[in-house]
Amino acid sequence: MNILLALDSIKDFENSIEIANYFKDELEKYEKTNHVEILPFLDGGRGTVEIMKEVIGGDFSYVNVHNPQNEASTARYVIKNNFCVMEMAEACGLRLLDKDTLDIMKSSSIGLGEMIVDGFNNGCEKFFIGVGDTATNDMGMGMLYALGVRFYDKNLNSLTPIAKNMIKVNSIDMSGLDKRIFNVDIELATSQPLTLFEKNSFLEKRPIRKGASKEEIEKLEVACKHFSKKVSEALGVGHIDFPYLGAGGGVCWALYIFFRAQISNSMELILSLVDFKEEVKDQDIMILTENVDEFNGENSINLAKFAKRYNKDIRVIFLQDVDYQRIEKNNIIDQIYEFSIDENINREDYDKEIRKIARSLIEDSFAIF
Repeated sequence: MNILLALDSIKDFENSIEIANYFKDELEKYEKTNHVEILPFLDGGRGTVEIMKEVIGGDFSYVNVHNPQNEASTARYVIKNNFCVMEMAEACGLRLLDKDTLDIMKSSSIGLGEMIVDGFNNGCEKFFIGVGDTATNDMGMGMLYALGVRFYDKNLNSLTPIAKNMIKVNSIDMSGLDKRIFNVDIELATSQPLTLFEKNSFLEKRPIRKGASKEEIEKLEVACKHFSKKVSEALGVGHIDFPYLGAGGGVCWALYIFFRAQISNSMELILSLVDFKEEVKDQDIMILTENVDEFNGENSINLAKFAKRYNKDIRVIFLQDVDYQRIEKNNIIDQIYEFSIDENINREDYDKEIRKIARSLIEDSFAIF
């Protein structure tokens, strides 16, 4: 029996590859197992840097940045030759802040811009940036500030690049923009097909996760629309809005409208890098999991569709965390296996619990093989 593992992080611990390695250790003990392969599960958020390093190699580079609340922090990214892989969450992530310190109106994406500038300084010409799991909602205002763009109110007072100041922007000065950005290629990876202000807007649910109240969300919507209008006027372009531009609190929109960054679905990129068609053809089982609260398990469902396109006999098992929204039953996923793990589990006991889930899966589901 050959098994392919594509597991997202569970309860925000570890990354896709580390989780899968726990499972692999247990699955390889099963007498009917021939081979266990790990497919990195990439959604653009937490773990992007580690996962991509496993795929492409390279070395870690560290840089001092400002986190979403303007506190000093250290972020890391991967460099291989003139190519770098960055994760927005390294500088702007929810995990950098305690829940009681979240303040979306004072949040800024400046840390991402500081990482990009450091990439320039290290000779990077191709940037791959995972966008997800952020605590910011400033339409990329902070990121643009770090790159040299300046924002002013109607009295020509310089504005600090935080979300609540978007509504005050009256003029924009791009004369100080770091021109090196026009000589690089930027590819953004996200699994979040969020628009700006259309259906599935990034303002519908994401700000709540980032600590916003109902009143703040209403203010953010007005501020974001105002900021979008001012930036579009300064660039001499019309309003642009389509899926994925709302990811990262609007950072994808800023990088696209200013620098025509390319936007890719995270998992599709991984599939192209690992030659998924070849990877899946001899597999008997594919085991998937992700937080279904994030877009109804779209990544897992799409991955299962791809798998069955290339191997119609593969059996797909989805691991369902009972604490999260349930994935909808469909004819693509053959089995939904429920598990439970304490939300407040400590890191020391985490691997034991993951291994226990793997053993239970073997006992309950593998007898048919």
